[in-house]
Amino acid sequence: MKFIEKIKDINHNLSLRALAVLYRNFLAWLKIYKPSIIGDVLEPLLFLAALGLGVGKFIHNIDGISYIEFIVPGIIASSSMYAAAFESTFGSYTRMVTYRTFEAILLTPVTVEEIVLGEIFWGTSKAFMSGIAVLIVGLVFGWIISPLALFIPVFILLNGAIFSSLSLLITSFSPSYDFFSYYFTIAISTMFLFSGVFYPVSSLPHILSYFVFVMPLYYSVHVMRLLDLGILSPAIFYYFIILSFISIILFYLTAFFIRKRVIK
Repeated sequence: MKFIEKIKDINHNLSLRALAVLYRNFLAWLKIYKPSIIGDVLEPLLFLAALGLGVGKFIHNIDGISYIEFIVPGIIASSSMYAAAFESTFGSYTRMVTYRTFEAILLTPVTVEEIVLGEIFWGTSKAFMSGIAVLIVGLVFGWIISPLALFIPVFILLNGAIFSSLSLLITSFSPSYDFFSYYFTIAISTMFLFSGVFYPVSSLPHILSYFVFVMPLYYSVHVMRLLDLGILSPAIFYYFIILSFISIILFYLTAFFIRKRVIK
């Protein structure tokens, strides 16, 4: 019992100090929130409008629903991915290398793991803000089909945690800002285009499906689309477990490599 209580106390302190890092980043963000909101919120809405209202005019329906209704869950997932990725690469790199904020925080009782968790919390918060904006627009215009879509925010948070962790892991290796071009072009853009955001994955050549199934965004898009369609499938539970497991593994990997980068 004492061991369990000690573990709970450690986790409690870890969460509190990580939230302090989150709060610090939030205060800094308030000084530049206007251009940040434009990038995180307006851009996915433009994608939704251009493709849903533009391309959608030439596509009658997919799987029995209108094209714009089909892509809304995908835009929610991809917008949260991009928001988390940008914040946990360019933003985290600036705090870690340019401003040496991580080193300053380490002069306090906060540990590397707590900094990493705080950074992930902050990247997830940005992802949530972006994804929720698209979800609200979908609700307002009637593009959200089922009441089960109200559970989508859970997966926005999980998706944000995954891509915040993954992006922070990339940041731990990055020698400069230019390095992120490889990450966004090879990984993020590939997932954006091939994870079922704009068309059913089943339409891809069979050999490509093996690559799709290793993309975390595919699972997020698929679950959000199932919820939007009102389909209660066991896949929702399985994918929740898969995504949770991925986020935990990425957190520990990221904490390990950030520690090697920061503490010399």
